[in-house]
Amino acid sequence: MTPDTPRTAERERAQWLRKLDRATLAHEKSRKALDELIADARGAGVPLTAIAEHVPYSREWARKIADGVDAARAADADSDGQAVRNESAGHS
Repeated sequence: MTPDTPRTAERERAQWLRKLDRATLAHEKSRKALDELIADARGAGVPLTAIAEHVPYSREWARKIADGVDAARAADADSDGQAVRNESAGHS
């Protein structure tokens, strides 16, 4: 058996870091999808207490998440509307 060399240790470290990067990316995507579902459920009239029973968040955190998603969506809609208005003004 050969002893670990610094190069071997560095390769193993790099492998672990790549695994962490992949897991982090997957987690971010899942979290974003869950956050959007929380906002959609609230928007559809599902009570926050019921939402909280099915997600790993308290009712208050579910409310904060839904508020954040709704605010981001409103900001996106405003910026999209502004871009359309700017394009229309340039073509008149």
